[in-house]
Formats: sequence, structure tokens, C-alpha cells
Amino acid sequence: MSERQNAFTIKTNQLSDEVYDVLAKYAKSRKLGDYISSLIVRELHRTSTDQVEQENRTEELLEHINFELRELKKLAQANGFANASDDIKEKSSENHAIKEGKIADLEQVSGSLDDDDLEEFSDF
Repeated sequence: MSERQNAFTIKTNQLSDEVYDVLAKYAKSRKLGDYISSLIVRELHRTSTDQVEQENRTEELLEHINFELRELKKLAQANGFANASDDIKEKSSENHAIKEGKIADLEQVSGSLDDDDLEEFSDF
């Protein structure tokens, strides 16, 4: 931590009259330092409280999503979309066998077009 300064400078010409009056009142009563310190401590506490509240809200949302997923799973099982023993799992690559396919040979094309068929597309 760097060495503390004895005083900070506030440019009062950039403050609104309302803010200046409040600061002047505390400065005259020699409580300006305590007032500023209490504001900063309150802000720090509020920030940490907001962070905790956000984390709690995230936990609540996660619990709600999990509850809804369980309800959907029950509904799917009741309607025959899933067996009771079916769990959503990643299928391992061992269960998948690679099969060879046949490449189509399209050198000879069979079929024909009627003149009536060609008239339908003559507008294009």
C-alpha cells in the first residue's frame, strides 16, 4: 500500500449546490472525514451484499430449473416418452459401431421430361 496523503482535494466548482452545501455543513462541524468514510463503508458493504444477493438469486434459479426438469421428466415418463429406468447419459463411443456405406454411382441418369412438364416452367 502506498503512503497515505494528508489531504485530498475536491474541486467544489464541479459540484452541484446541493452537494456542496452538505459537504460544507460536515466540513464546518469537522465531521467531513467521518461522513465520507461512512459513505464509502456503506458502499463497500452494499456491493458485497449485492454480490451475495446475486449469488443467492442464481442458486434459486438453478433450483427452480432443476425442479422444472424433474417435473418434465415425470411428465414424459407418464406419457410414455421415456422409461422410468432411462437416465439422460452421454452414450460412450464404444456403443457406436462405424458402418461402411455405399457411394452412389450417378454416371447414368435415367428418366425423362414430358413436353407438358417443360411448359409449366417456361414462365421463368
